[in-house]
Amino acid sequence: MVAVNTIDVGLRGLFNIPVFGSFDLVELCMAFVAFLVIPETFLRNEHITIELIDTVLPPGAARALKLFGLAAAVVFVVVLSYFMVEPAVDFWRFNETTIELQIPAVWKAAPVLAGFVITIFAVIVMFVRELRAPGSVAASPAKDPV
Repeated sequence: MVAVNTIDVGLRGLFNIPVFGSFDLVELCMAFVAFLVIPETFLRNEHITIELIDTVLPPGAARALKLFGLAAAVVFVVVLSYFMVEPAVDFWRFNETTIELQIPAVWKAAPVLAGFVITIFAVIVMFVRELRAPGSVAASPAKDPV
Protein backbone atom coordinates (compact mmCIF):
# COMPACT_ATOMS: atom_id res chain seq x y z
CA MET A 1 0.00 0.00 0.00
CA VAL A 2 2.78 2.42 0.92
CA ALA A 3 4.85 1.34 -2.07
CA VAL A 4 1.97 1.87 -4.51
CA ASN A 5 1.30 5.31 -3.08
CA THR A 6 4.98 6.29 -3.08
CA ILE A 7 5.52 5.13 -6.66
CA ASP A 8 2.36 6.94 -7.78
CA VAL A 9 3.40 10.21 -6.15
CA GLY A 10 6.97 9.88 -7.49
CA LEU A 11 5.96 9.13 -11.06
CA ARG A 12 3.25 11.79 -11.02
CA GLY A 13 5.66 14.41 -9.67
CA LEU A 14 8.66 13.57 -11.84
CA PHE A 15 7.13 12.51 -15.14
CA ASN A 16 3.43 13.41 -14.81
CA ILE A 17 2.62 9.69 -15.20
CA PRO A 18 0.21 8.48 -12.50
CA VAL A 19 -0.09 4.78 -11.68
CA PHE A 20 -3.46 3.62 -13.00
CA GLY A 21 -5.70 2.39 -10.18
CA SER A 22 -3.40 3.37 -7.33
CA PHE A 23 -6.08 5.37 -5.54
CA ASP A 24 -8.53 2.46 -5.74
CA LEU A 25 -5.96 -0.03 -4.43
CA VAL A 26 -4.82 2.17 -1.55
CA GLU A 27 -8.42 2.96 -0.60
CA LEU A 28 -9.35 -0.73 -0.58
CA CYS A 29 -6.26 -1.74 1.40
CA MET A 30 -6.89 1.05 3.90
CA ALA A 31 -10.39 -0.28 4.57
CA PHE A 32 -8.96 -3.71 5.38
CA VAL A 33 -5.95 -2.49 7.38
CA ALA A 34 -7.64 0.22 9.41
CA PHE A 35 -10.91 -1.44 10.38
CA LEU A 36 -9.90 -5.07 10.84
CA VAL A 37 -7.25 -4.10 13.40
CA ILE A 38 -9.70 -2.34 15.76
CA PRO A 39 -10.88 -5.56 17.49
CA GLU A 40 -7.29 -6.62 18.13
CA THR A 41 -6.51 -3.21 19.59
CA PHE A 42 -9.36 -3.63 22.06
CA LEU A 43 -8.33 -7.18 22.97
CA ARG A 44 -4.73 -6.11 23.64
CA ASN A 45 -5.92 -3.01 25.50
CA GLU A 46 -3.50 -0.90 23.43
CA HIS A 47 -5.53 2.24 22.87
CA ILE A 48 -3.82 5.53 23.47
CA THR A 49 -4.88 6.65 26.93
CA ILE A 50 -4.15 9.53 29.25
CA GLU A 51 -4.45 8.50 32.86
CA LEU A 52 -5.32 11.73 34.60
CA ILE A 53 -8.31 10.57 36.60
CA ASP A 54 -7.08 7.02 37.28
CA THR A 55 -4.25 8.22 39.50
CA VAL A 56 -6.56 10.34 41.67
CA LEU A 57 -9.51 7.97 42.06
CA PRO A 58 -9.59 5.00 44.40
CA PRO A 59 -9.11 1.65 42.60
CA GLY A 60 -12.80 0.76 42.80
CA ALA A 61 -13.87 4.02 41.21
CA ALA A 62 -11.24 3.72 38.48
CA ARG A 63 -12.46 0.20 37.78
CA ALA A 64 -16.09 1.40 37.58
CA LEU A 65 -14.99 4.13 35.19
CA LYS A 66 -13.23 1.54 33.00
CA LEU A 67 -16.35 -0.65 32.96
CA PHE A 68 -18.45 2.38 32.03
CA GLY A 69 -16.03 3.18 29.20
CA LEU A 70 -16.24 -0.37 27.86
CA ALA A 71 -20.04 -0.33 28.04
CA ALA A 72 -20.08 3.01 26.21
CA ALA A 73 -17.71 1.56 23.59
CA VAL A 74 -20.11 -1.35 22.98
CA VAL A 75 -23.01 1.07 22.46
CA PHE A 76 -20.90 3.28 20.19
CA VAL A 77 -19.71 0.40 17.99
CA VAL A 78 -23.24 -1.06 17.79
CA VAL A 79 -24.51 2.32 16.57
CA LEU A 80 -21.66 2.55 14.03
CA SER A 81 -22.45 -0.95 12.79
CA TYR A 82 -26.13 -0.16 12.48
CA PHE A 83 -25.48 2.93 10.39
CA MET A 84 -22.94 1.10 8.20
CA VAL A 85 -25.40 -1.55 7.04
CA GLU A 86 -27.48 0.72 4.79
CA PRO A 87 -24.52 2.14 2.80
CA ALA A 88 -23.10 -1.38 2.39
CA VAL A 89 -26.43 -2.65 1.09
CA ASP A 90 -26.69 0.34 -1.25
CA PHE A 91 -23.23 -0.39 -2.66
CA TRP A 92 -24.38 -3.91 -3.43
CA ARG A 93 -27.88 -2.99 -4.66
CA PHE A 94 -26.72 -0.28 -7.08
CA ASN A 95 -23.57 -2.13 -8.22
CA GLU A 96 -21.33 0.83 -7.35
CA THR A 97 -17.73 0.42 -8.41
CA THR A 98 -14.48 2.30 -8.01
CA ILE A 99 -13.63 4.82 -10.70
CA GLU A 100 -10.52 3.35 -12.28
CA LEU A 101 -10.40 -0.39 -11.58
CA GLN A 102 -14.16 -0.96 -11.40
CA ILE A 103 -13.83 -2.90 -8.13
CA PRO A 104 -17.27 -3.34 -6.53
CA ALA A 105 -17.62 -0.75 -3.76
CA VAL A 106 -19.09 -3.37 -1.47
CA TRP A 107 -15.51 -4.66 -1.06
CA LYS A 108 -14.68 -1.39 0.68
CA ALA A 109 -17.75 -1.53 2.92
CA ALA A 110 -17.42 -5.22 3.84
CA PRO A 111 -14.19 -4.97 5.88
CA VAL A 112 -15.47 -1.84 7.61
CA LEU A 113 -18.71 -3.54 8.62
CA ALA A 114 -16.91 -6.77 9.54
CA GLY A 115 -14.43 -4.83 11.65
CA PHE A 116 -17.25 -3.10 13.53
CA VAL A 117 -19.15 -6.36 14.14
CA ILE A 118 -16.01 -8.17 15.35
CA THR A 119 -15.23 -5.15 17.54
CA ILE A 120 -18.60 -5.52 19.27
CA PHE A 121 -17.61 -9.03 20.37
CA ALA A 122 -14.09 -7.92 21.30
CA VAL A 123 -15.38 -5.15 23.56
CA ILE A 124 -17.85 -7.53 25.19
CA VAL A 125 -14.95 -9.92 25.86
CA MET A 126 -12.98 -7.06 27.41
CA PHE A 127 -15.97 -6.10 29.56
CA VAL A 128 -16.34 -9.67 30.85
CA ARG A 129 -12.58 -9.90 31.46
CA GLU A 130 -12.69 -6.71 33.50
CA LEU A 131 -15.65 -7.98 35.52
CA ARG A 132 -13.84 -11.25 36.29
CA ALA A 133 -10.46 -9.66 36.99
CA PRO A 134 -9.06 -10.07 40.50
CA GLY A 135 -10.15 -7.29 42.79
CA SER A 136 -13.49 -6.77 41.14
CA VAL A 137 -16.60 -6.66 43.25
CA ALA A 138 -18.27 -9.30 41.08
CA ALA A 139 -15.31 -11.69 41.31
CA SER A 140 -14.68 -11.45 45.06
CA PRO A 141 -16.40 -14.00 47.31
CA ALA A 142 -19.17 -12.84 49.62
CA LYS A 143 -18.08 -12.19 53.19
CA ASP A 144 -20.07 -13.25 56.23
CA PRO A 145 -21.18 -10.35 58.41
CA VAL A 146 -20.00 -12.16 61.56
